[in-house]
Amino acid sequence: MQEEKDKVLLFGYRKYGDKIAKELIKDDYYVVIVENDDIYTQKAIKNGYKAYTVDIDHDEDIVQILVSHDFDHIFCAMDSDEVNIYLAITIKSLQDNVDIISICESKDSEKKLELAGVRGILNTMDATAQGIYHILKSPVMIEAVENILYFNSDIDFVELKVPKDSFLDGKFVNEIDFKKEYNLILMGLVDKEVADNFIFITKGVNHKIDDGDILLLFGFKEDIKILKDKLLQGILE
Repeated sequence: MQEEKDKVLLFGYRKYGDKIAKELIKDDYYVVIVENDDIYTQKAIKNGYKAYTVDIDHDEDIVQILVSHDFDHIFCAMDSDEVNIYLAITIKSLQDNVDIISICESKDSEKKLELAGVRGILNTMDATAQGIYHILKSPVMIEAVENILYFNSDIDFVELKVPKDSFLDGKFVNEIDFKKEYNLILMGLVDKEVADNFIFITKGVNHKIDDGDILLLFGFKEDIKILKDKLLQGILE
């Protein structure tokens, strides 16, 4: 007798949902997609998924979807953190024992999802240099990095050379909170004075940044551009 597949209800088929659905199918889950925009619903159907357009502001519409399939897992992958939090709270109020996973893009949203009772939270920007360091040491280095970039085409790695007399010239790494101030993650740097050695910026490393050093940064392309412009202009805040 063939074993029944776990059923996953996936909210969202956009920036994240498309990729998540493909990964779930590869892992042999039965996936049903819910969207609040018929354009994306039709895209999902065209790609072979069972999908529905639902007004997620109406609890009764969500209830109808939940009871009609008896899902093992719920995955909230809408583009908006606010919508994912709303869905998690609504679903938990309807089925307290249901297994919910959600994506989010900020620590504040992550905390709210935890309070809502979400079991698994994937923070799309919660990658530290230490965590990426371990990824890069694993046998699946290239695949892992490619998945990060493919998962969100707005995210990129970039190498920035520190200009002389720019606001970073002469600073120590711990003096600049790249995540808080620029929404970027400093993975490491190439020190021109140490035979072009690459230095991972992990916990406990407080390296001095000099002009000519090359910073390896990870983050949204728009945030990278803001820092790049500031470096080139040498503007002090």
